Amino acid sequence: MAGFRQIVPTLLSMLLMALPNAAHAVLAQRAPGRAELVIYNNDLALVREPYALKLSRGRNEVTLEGVPRRIDSTSVRLEGYGFRVLRQSFDYDLWSGDRAFRRFLGDSIGYRYGGRTYRGRLVGIEGDDLFIERRDSVGVLTMMNRRSLSELEFRSSPGLATRPSLRWQVESAKGGALPAMLSYLTSGIEWTAEYSAEIDPGEKEVELSGWATIVNRTGTTYEDAKVALVAGELHRAGETPDRGPAAEEATPGAQAPGAQDLFAYHFYPVAGAMDLPYLETTQVPLVGPTRVPARRAYVYDAARDGSRVRVRLELGNEKSQGLGVTLPAGRVRVYEAGPGGMRALVGEDAIGHTPAGEKVKILAGTAFDLVGDRTRLSHSRVSRNVTEDAYKITIRNRGEKAATVTVMETLYGNWEITAKSSEYRKKDADTIEFDVAVAPGQSAALTYTVRFTY
Repeated sequence: MAGFRQIVPTLLSMLLMALPNAAHAVLAQRAPGRAELVIYNNDLALVREPYALKLSRGRNEVTLEGVPRRIDSTSVRLEGYGFRVLRQSFDYDLWSGDRAFRRFLGDSIGYRYGGRTYRGRLVGIEGDDLFIERRDSVGVLTMMNRRSLSELEFRSSPGLATRPSLRWQVESAKGGALPAMLSYLTSGIEWTAEYSAEIDPGEKEVELSGWATIVNRTGTTYEDAKVALVAGELHRAGETPDRGPAAEEATPGAQAPGAQDLFAYHFYPVAGAMDLPYLETTQVPLVGPTRVPARRAYVYDAARDGSRVRVRLELGNEKSQGLGVTLPAGRVRVYEAGPGGMRALVGEDAIGHTPAGEKVKILAGTAFDLVGDRTRLSHSRVSRNVTEDAYKITIRNRGEKAATVTVMETLYGNWEITAKSSEYRKKDADTIEFDVAVAPGQSAALTYTVRFTY
């Protein structure tokens, strides 16, 4: 008997040692220090935030609630010294009435209707209608609109999160508060460039200014954050679907300094710190204001525009001309003072990423007083694989100012200009350009003959 009393405690101690230690539940707390956001202009941001973890020695279950609902959970990294991440998960099964009901499909429920309490089994859901087998009515299927029920009782909690949450299983060599850095990629936040070009009265210069517009639709607010913007086309292996309402405007932030190189892109750090509230648009200065030379140009491309003559504003982007900076892709609005000094919008266009030294061409609209016309005068077959066409392009100026119009012609295959009424420029293998000067109230024409060899 004495031997038995000795064996039992020994076996009990061995069993207790074999049982895994219960994990200590921990809520991740935001630590002092600024969040860092690197925002790209293709619906993406890299976020880094400092946290403090009050860990116990051994295994801990760490939870962080309220993360962006559009977070890329595969990019999440929780790093620090003194602990090791064993497992991480993203809980995005958020609570909703429909999800809660479907969690208990086939289970027993209690409900209150008309001042009485009933019990039964939830056997079906169709829209707002619940199909219940009542316990007090065997073989009877009751259909209830869930909006008519005043109280519901489930056997257990639905287990649905109210906010998107990250969870980690962490092993710590010692207990205490340990610093950690959380980093992740998220969609729902992006930036675009918005430019304003104010034309001087003499139309020789414009005052150009640019703002970066940051839109936050991530589902979370970033406060007192250090922000940098990246301009360039970042390649990604996949896309995150857009899920978010349109943003609203907010107040401007601090001025951004000049661009810096980052790999094959341009990096714009924003001075100081700024708040990026959820569902708000925030703007920070990006370029200027600065004065740059400008020229109004008219372009006629009959194949593309029919009889319309387009008007274009061309800006110099040289350092010697007052600019000479990289211009991220964005929208340009062109303004000019009208009669009486009233400022008017005279055009709007989108530009691509423009390096320093490259000319900026802004399509403002269609010239009201200029009309183009293109006519094929003749078509002949010179031989089996050679044809010849003659064209006439006429520009009519119904305005009170002289204009010079650049006529663009697209020629395919092997071609040769055999006759022409004015000189042309070969822009590329398939495009030539003529300059046609038209006096006020007059018309001007050019003709040319082109030979095609097939």
